[in-house]
Amino acid sequence: MSRRLLPVLALALVLGGCTRAPAAPAATPAPTVTPMPTATPAPAVTPEPTPDPEEAMVDLTSLSATMVFAEVAAMARTPEHYLDKTVRMQGELAVYPANPALGIDAFYTVVIRDATACCQQGLEFVWDGGTLPEPGTELRVTGTFAAYDCGGLPSYHIVADTVEILS
Repeated sequence: MSRRLLPVLALALVLGGCTRAPAAPAATPAPTVTPMPTATPAPAVTPEPTPDPEEAMVDLTSLSATMVFAEVAAMARTPEHYLDKTVRMQGELAVYPANPALGIDAFYTVVIRDATACCQQGLEFVWDGGTLPEPGTELRVTGTFAAYDCGGLPSYHIVADTVEILS
């Protein structure tokens, strides 16, 4: 009888195990929701007033060598943006002969070198305030950027108010 009972018990365990409801999963706590802080508006920033471009001074003496060269290149490329502005520049005086047909003896320029001193550009200027020193003398020139006719071609120069000899 024990032989008959054993298969019956085994069958009862198998059938009983399959009919039993699965254990309920452990309850997980619901995540807590943290409310986002309300954003406070950033304080209004009042921009600095931009200087009037008509009255702005182009001070080439206060710029780095690289920036001076870039600004002078911009003056040569788009001179109309600089008309009637005050320009201060510093560099060596260079004198170039002019064509007598133009009614000009010479062109006077302040030569401005780039940061590596390999390249240079000159800005022409005119000055009625006295005699200029020898070419190669270090100058600081301040004046107004203006257009003029040079033999039928539009040209630009600084009409100097002051010329300071630095060396």
